Amino acid sequence: MERLGLWGDGAAFKSFQEFLDTIHKKGLGVAEMLAMEMKTSGMYVSRGLSFQEAEFVNVEICLDESQKKMYNTAAHLWGELRRSLDVAVERTSCSNNRVWSNFWAAHQRFFKQLCLGMKVPAIVTEAKTVLDSGHCVVIGLQTTGEASMDSELNKCKMAPLVGFVSLCREILTRFIEQSFPVTNENQNVAHPIDDWCCTAKQMLLSFANRIELPNSPLDDIIDRLGGPGCVAEMTGRRGRMVRRSPQSQPQYELRDKDLPGGLDSINVTERNLFMQGSKFVAIISDAASTGISLHADLRVGNQRRRVHLTLELPWSADKAVQQLGRSHRSNQSSGPLYKLITTDLGGERRFASAVARRLQSLGALTKGDRRAASGADLTEFNFDTPYGRTALRTMYSAICRNVIVPGVALATVAAAGQDFAAFNAELHDCLASMGVLESATLTDLPKVKDKESSDVGKFLNRILGLSVEHQNLIFNYFTKSLSAQVASAKKEGKYSEGLVDITASSINIVGKPREVFNANMSSSNPTRHFVLNIDRGMSWQRALQRLSNYDTSEESPNGFYCSRREHKGRRWFILATQKHTSSHLFTIARPNTGVSGFEEEKTDLLHKYMPISREKAETGWTEQYNSTRERCIHGPQCRSGSSCTVGARCYGMHLLCGGIVTMLSLLETTLARYGPQLQLTKAESTLRVVRVQLENGERLVGVRYPHTLLHLVEKAINDRRMMELAQRQQRQLLLMQQQLMSTSATPQSNTSTTTSHVTSVQCSDSSDASHVTSIHANDSAGASHVTSVSIIEQVTPVNKKCFLKAITPPVTIKNFFKPAKTPPSDSNDGSCCSSTDNEAQVHCNGGTRPSDGSNTRLKTSISMKRPRPPNTGKQPTSKRVKQSSIASLFARGKRPEDTESTTQRRQCPVCGETFQTSLSNAQINEHIDTCLID
Repeated sequence: MERLGLWGDGAAFKSFQEFLDTIHKKGLGVAEMLAMEMKTSGMYVSRGLSFQEAEFVNVEICLDESQKKMYNTAAHLWGELRRSLDVAVERTSCSNNRVWSNFWAAHQRFFKQLCLGMKVPAIVTEAKTVLDSGHCVVIGLQTTGEASMDSELNKCKMAPLVGFVSLCREILTRFIEQSFPVTNENQNVAHPIDDWCCTAKQMLLSFANRIELPNSPLDDIIDRLGGPGCVAEMTGRRGRMVRRSPQSQPQYELRDKDLPGGLDSINVTERNLFMQGSKFVAIISDAASTGISLHADLRVGNQRRRVHLTLELPWSADKAVQQLGRSHRSNQSSGPLYKLITTDLGGERRFASAVARRLQSLGALTKGDRRAASGADLTEFNFDTPYGRTALRTMYSAICRNVIVPGVALATVAAAGQDFAAFNAELHDCLASMGVLESATLTDLPKVKDKESSDVGKFLNRILGLSVEHQNLIFNYFTKSLSAQVASAKKEGKYSEGLVDITASSINIVGKPREVFNANMSSSNPTRHFVLNIDRGMSWQRALQRLSNYDTSEESPNGFYCSRREHKGRRWFILATQKHTSSHLFTIARPNTGVSGFEEEKTDLLHKYMPISREKAETGWTEQYNSTRERCIHGPQCRSGSSCTVGARCYGMHLLCGGIVTMLSLLETTLARYGPQLQLTKAESTLRVVRVQLENGERLVGVRYPHTLLHLVEKAINDRRMMELAQRQQRQLLLMQQQLMSTSATPQSNTSTTTSHVTSVQCSDSSDASHVTSIHANDSAGASHVTSVSIIEQVTPVNKKCFLKAITPPVTIKNFFKPAKTPPSDSNDGSCCSSTDNEAQVHCNGGTRPSDGSNTRLKTSISMKRPRPPNTGKQPTSKRVKQSSIASLFARGKRPEDTESTTQRRQCPVCGETFQTSLSNAQINEHIDTCLID
């Protein structure tokens, strides 16, 4: 991947993480553009078989009353299990942190198998209908339930296993037996086994064994379609439950009982029987979804059309494509018919949602189109989108705050006659049963846990444990909230649909496309600027042709309508056609804008418009079609003048095609910076990837971008290029300095034996004259060689002040009060400092020691104290002064010439009497004391 040049030095993205964050942030639209650009430049090839001959049908089955009762009973039992488990964990002081994760994992597996089991009757009915029509059936699933089967076999070692095994029952009972705590972990209690927990566990096991649950889906389907003699099973399990006669009980048998060999050879044998026409029903699991061809091959006997019934979709997108590809290969007589079987349970959309999202990502990256991975339109199942997460967070907040989601009508989500208080209380109970609410205090409102407030997958998992009515109620509320979020994003112009197809009556290129950004961008895929003229109107003849495809009887609401009120002195005309899948939604077509992407409710349609005949509509339709050719819908008196294009039939579009993905960040930054100043329209103020088809059949895919910002983008590209060039030159200079420093450390005397002559110099860049890549030189022997160092600069003189600062130790509180060392004499040239200076000078001069008489030698003395000021004839004052005596105080008044006699004659400081030298100090002190007293 690194060799593609999408990230790294010189690329638009500095690292893979930056590239990945950009792709995730921009969504599938950028992934589609990336795949197309890589294919255009030849960097990426993804071959795949087209699904053009294949057909896709989504079949939704409705549960009958017995199935709903079975589901509600199972949901009630899981609710009791959750509440009992909560109490048991608290009573036993359970320290196992995986209890609840195991609970929700078993919860998901249980209800997934329950949904599969409830689809078995519809699968069998559909398969028999297909066989009666002369086709053959391929049923795809992922899990076989072999682990649960082995668990039941281990329980019945003493007796043979008789009867079909319910995978749902085995999952439920195994969790209760293994994970329900009954032992008190508190060592201070007298009885370690909690009686209440034991009783609750036994009651839950009793309920689990008594409730009605469906059998294993795989064994049930094989039994209903005729048994192993009519169905070719290609799975990875070793054994199965087989009924040999209609009156006998199913018994466990190994698959290789009648066929010798291992599992692989059994699957190959079953595959050959299906392809030869001995069996017309095939069941494949994940183990047989790779390497086995089940298509209508022209070389085999069974060339019936394959009808692929998808009972269970895998979690992975590539596995889903592998499973669908078993019945769709090259060299086939007919393409397959795929039928995705789902129930009307809101929670089962969780399994389709996961694979739908992954299939869209796979198609966007491999084909450049999110719809091309499998050919199936699974958009309706994809709820794990940014809008879906926002809708879920909004719905949770509205339920906790006792308000309705903005944009959602109560009549569309609540039961007939139900007020909002009862509706919201019912939803609040659903959230409590799902276990997503935090413990509420007396003052605060309940709220959803932060980590689960926008987790769509967990929401769809948890609603599986609700009853059918509550499940569909909260899921319908969620879908309405999602529709409100999407509608709001579309109104604000922020809705990202990836590749948007521009539909119009005619699209033409104005002038000749020109290349842009190529002078500043080095890319093999140039960027071209197209100017398109789009006519989106619908003429009267095309309107009649569209109406002819619908029911036009007198009772039908399809037809032409006129606005009840006048706008700007005129009435507006529309063509309303009813949707095939709805009785209250209409598609609107206008003469100036064509078919609208928004649908109109029947009540809103009749409130704003009134039906009219074709004769009355023709004149107004034609006049509205002609008047809006180059003018807006506001008429000639519009305040904005020609700059207003609202409702105009013809408008221009500027499209950037080619290398776009690497420039998306720069395009968005420029648009966000200068867009508000230019007062752009809502469509022009956001980046949108569009696809148009010209009148000549040519298709263009690119980014819609205002042409007024192109020169600003070029300026930004040039500025970025100059900055990168400056940074590159700075790195080159730094590298060269490092090379020079390493070269200067080598003594030049070693190279004096070879005389080199520079013959030529080659520079790498004319704009950077100081950067030389190579120097060709000839030595004394005449041999030519290339040296790595190309420039030898003069040695920079040493700054004495900086040098002294570098070698002088810093002054600290410890060395400040130490006595100063004796300064060395001027004649001492062998001092440590001089040696250090000489060594430093040698290093700075490139390895050459200066001569003894050089003036560059520095003579300094190391002192541990601050340097003294220049000699002024004064001695510095001592910091420690000796305490003065009384005699010294009176002696300070003496003249300097009397100092010598004072040391020999002692006088009384009071009376002036001269003391004899024979007197002791005690006698002198007594005399002075007497004088002082007198």
